[in-house]
Formats: sequence, structure tokens, C-alpha cells
Amino acid sequence: MAAKLPRAAYLVLGFVMNLTLGTVYSWSVISTTLTSKTGPYGYDAFQANVPFAVALAMFSIGMVFSGRLVDRHGPRRVAMVGAILVGVGYMLSSLFTITPWPLWVLTATFGGIAGLGIGFAYNPPIATAIRWYPVRKGLASGIVVMGFGLSPVLTATVVSWWMIPVLTLTTTLLVLGAVYLVVLLACASFLRFPEPGWQPPDKIVAAAGKRTWQPAAEMTTREVVRTSSFWGAWVLYALGTAGGFMAIGNAGKIASEIGHVPTELLTIPVILLAIFNSSGRPLFGRVADVLTPKRALLVMYTVLLAGMGILSFANSDLLVYAGIGLTGLVFGGFLAVMPALSTLFFGAKNQAANYGVLFTGYGLGAVVALFVGALVRTETGSYLYAFYLSAFLAALGIVLSFGVRPPKPVAVKVERPVPAQA
Repeated sequence: MAAKLPRAAYLVLGFVMNLTLGTVYSWSVISTTLTSKTGPYGYDAFQANVPFAVALAMFSIGMVFSGRLVDRHGPRRVAMVGAILVGVGYMLSSLFTITPWPLWVLTATFGGIAGLGIGFAYNPPIATAIRWYPVRKGLASGIVVMGFGLSPVLTATVVSWWMIPVLTLTTTLLVLGAVYLVVLLACASFLRFPEPGWQPPDKIVAAAGKRTWQPAAEMTTREVVRTSSFWGAWVLYALGTAGGFMAIGNAGKIASEIGHVPTELLTIPVILLAIFNSSGRPLFGRVADVLTPKRALLVMYTVLLAGMGILSFANSDLLVYAGIGLTGLVFGGFLAVMPALSTLFFGAKNQAANYGVLFTGYGLGAVVALFVGALVRTETGSYLYAFYLSAFLAALGIVLSFGVRPPKPVAVKVERPVPAQA
């Protein structure tokens, strides 16, 4: 049984866990080493992206399985399993160069094992935060996942400027795995749900007043996936992720080609992106608390469309920074608003399982955008058409946001008693 802590401590634990898990978004640092013409690996851009793409896919799959387990067994055990998978996955990745099939081994260990572990460790802190903060669901989940978006500012800098140059890539993976194993296990061991029937202090509930929204229904995952509400939300998640990922997944290259940012300053757009990405999570989480998650989605798609419009016509570094910043803000917002939307539509009782299935929309959007963005750049010689495509997806998201509604309550048919025969 996990120790009882002040409820704010669960936000801190979740933030720290996500700070380590978000290192997956620093893959560009590793892929740069793998594709370096002067380095020992010599992979092309497509090959170097395969482990990362598999990690994103396994991240989504891990969310599906972990969600069911969290609702059934609580967050602590599931998070600890995720911690072990992440740590072991990173450490095994350090062995890829001594095997006959280095790329396949790196894909299996980093992409498969560590990616699955990220899904197992990512879900429990969100479910825990929402249970402890039922009045501020969006803000609570936003604070927790803020660490995921902020991670590249710290990890990418340390890995690229110190660890890889001094320790080599393989030793870096080994050290990261060992550190993450210890940190994640320590944080996971304290996660717990509140006791049944627990409620936040009355003064907090009273302060929320009429702005507090309640779930429209309490549904099992099997019931959820049979509703049009789920598939509408799933499509919105995939569209928003794909539209944003085409830009944020190539921030450095976009700044270089369109904004003409010199090589020595390319860390600026990456750091800017991470700051806006992380800030968008509590910001739009709070918007979801006040306006409801559905209206927050409409706001985010509008901002995403504006960001793509700026990037489409950008001719200076400042405009590129503005477009990347807005895109990162919205991309981060999705990861805070969608857990709240899942709770609004389908309830809090099975939130972890329901959101785990909904999260597959994120996985598909990220993987597709990763390769489509690279393909558009290769075929056209510019990211401009990727911005046009992202703008179209954002406009489509605005239209669809008006039509997505909570599932209709199921009417219960009451059987009339049959009169007794005389």
C-alpha cells in the first residue's frame, strides 16, 4: 500500500515521472548521431526514425493495456511495471552496436520495450491526478503532463552537449536507463487513488461554483467504443496530433530552411517549442475546466490554424518562432484536454481504460505525421505543403468540433408487472 501524501504531492510525482518519460521527444538528438556522415553508424533519415516511430506506436498500445490495469489494480503497480520496462528498454538499447542486426535491436529495445513502458508509466499519474482533483480535472492533468513537454529542454541539452560527446551514444543510453529506472520506481511507489467516497474540501467545491462540469455518463470501455461520441473524439485527437506533429517534429529543420536560422542557433526553436508545448498543457487544461473540454478543442483548433497560417507565409525567423510557438502550445494542450474530454463524455470510474483507448488516436496521428512530413519534404523540397496539409486538418477539426457530443443517456426500459390471474 502506497503511503498517504498531501494531494498536491501526486501532481509533483506525476510531473517528475513525465519529465523522464518525455525524453522520447529528444530522439532528434539521437537520430542526428545515427545519421552523421562522420559518425560510426551511417543510417539514413528513414532508418533513424524507425525506432522512434515504433516507440510512439508502442506508447499508444501501452496506454490501452495500462488503462484497464490501472482501473482494476490501481496506479502504483502499473506505473512500477512501466518504470521497469522503460529502464530495461533503454539499457538494452545500449547493446545494439554489438549485435548482427543493430537497427532491428535498437527498434525492438528502444521502440518496443521502452516505448511500451512509457505507455504503462504515463497513464497512472494522469488517472491519479484526475481522481484527486475532480473539480480541476483539466488543470491537474495539464500540470502532470507538463513535465513530458518540458523534458526536451533539459534532456536534449544534456544529452547533446555533454553525454553523447563525452560518454558516446551507447553509454548514454545505458546511463539514462539506469537513472530512469530508479527515479520512475521511486515515484511510482507513492501513487495511489483516494479512498472510495473521498471528496475535495467543501470550500474548493464552492469556489468552483457553476463552472464545474460533471461527467455526462459512466461507461465501460466496451460501451465507449460502440458510441459515435468516442470515434468523433478519436478522430479529433488524431487530426490535432497529426496537424501539430508535422511542424513540431521538424522544428529545427523548419527554422533553418524557412527562417534562415543559423546552425549554431537551432537550439532556440527547439527550446521555444518545448516551453510552449509544456505551457499549453496547464493553460488549455484550465480552459477545459472553465469552458468544458469540447469548447477548449474548438479554441485549440483555431489557434492551430493560425499557427499553420503564420508558418505558410513566414519569411523571417521571428514569424517562424511565432508559428512554432503557437503550434507547440496547441499540441501540448491536446494532451491535457483529451483526458478531461474522456472524463466528461464517459465518466471517471473507468477513465484510465477509456482514455487509454482514446489515446490510440494520438499514436496514429503522430506516426503518420512523422513519415508524411518527411515524405512531403523529400518530394517537394520544402515543408510548405506540410503546412498547407496541417492547416486543412485544423480547419477540418474546427468543423468536426461542433458535431462531437457526449453519448446520449440510455433509456432504461421498465417492465410492467403482469396482473395476477383471478
